[in-house]
Amino acid sequence: MADRVLVPLPDGRWLSLSPEVFEAALTAGSESLASSAACSASLDVEPLLDADHAAAQLGVTSRWLEDSARAGIVPHHKLGRFIRFRVSDVAAHFRVAGAPAPTDSESVTRIRRLSRQ
Repeated sequence: MADRVLVPLPDGRWLSLSPEVFEAALTAGSESLASSAACSASLDVEPLLDADHAAAQLGVTSRWLEDSARAGIVPHHKLGRFIRFRVSDVAAHFRVAGAPAPTDSESVTRIRRLSRQ
């Protein structure tokens, strides 16, 4: 068993791995941690914007953006009574195939009417 790496598991058992598999797992784990740290760091840097500022960057009206958030169409963050947006989240949402294009408040009004029925 000298050519195996023993890894203790939380439940008291042991996992026996070959050195190659153990090294591959360590490499994959460190790459995963590095990529998740880079993703979380990039999200932390981007500020949360109010509807006026986010709408100006996206080229839509702030009312449309707020109505879309309340209707559940646009990704947003609710902070008490305030609605805040990350422009990258909203822009990515509309890049997804099948998402309604942000043209005017008509699409939000139609969805709101359907949800009341």
